[in-house]
Parts: sequence; C-alpha cells; structure tokens
Amino acid sequence: MTEKTVRGPLAVGATPLMVTADVEPLVTANVAELLDLLCSDEFFQDFMEIADPSENGGEPANRMQFETLQARLVDRMSTRVALTGPQAMRVAGRMAELGRPLAALSARTAAVVQRSKGRAA
Repeated sequence: MTEKTVRGPLAVGATPLMVTADVEPLVTANVAELLDLLCSDEFFQDFMEIADPSENGGEPANRMQFETLQARLVDRMSTRVALTGPQAMRVAGRMAELGRPLAALSARTAAVVQRSKGRAA
C-alpha cells in the first residue's frame, strides 16, 4: 500500500483497487471511549448481562440484547475525524491523486463490459 501521511489525524494511501483512509486516531479514541462507557453506570449492567451468563440467570445473552447495546454504544461514539482547512485540502488532493487512475480503470472496465454485452446480444 502506498501511504503518504497528511499531518494530523488522517493518512491516505492506496491499494491496487481502492483509496484508503487510515483513521487510527479515531479508532484509538473510540476504543478508549468504549471502555469508559462500558465501565459507566449507564452501560455496565447491560454489558455484564451479555458478557457473563451468570448475570443473566445463567442464560446466554440473546442477539437482541447484543444489538440493542451495540446500537446504544454506536450512538455515543465519535464518527468523525476533525481536519483543519489545510489538512482537508492535503487529504482531498491526495485522494484525488490516488483516485484518478482508479476511476479511469473503472471507466475502461465498464466500457469493455458494455462492448461485450453488445456483442452477446
């Protein structure tokens, strides 16, 4: 993967088929926030019912309990990476630089598929 760090909380790179954004600072912050939330009075008991069947009358947690807790936690988690104007411009420029050849490849592939469909008809 080609990677060029943009100063700040985001690194932009590419694989042969995709442009990637490494949001490791967001994930790190979210893990810390998640652990804080799970230890809070608001979420601890619900988490324990899912994690420890003895807390739930010996019954394993059902999928609905897991999904409900997951949705509540996701509602509280950060989903954005803040960039200054200059950082945003560098990220946009890097994404455009890496995305341009991938977009061209997609267009060529689509054209080949269209031509082959036309011949098959």
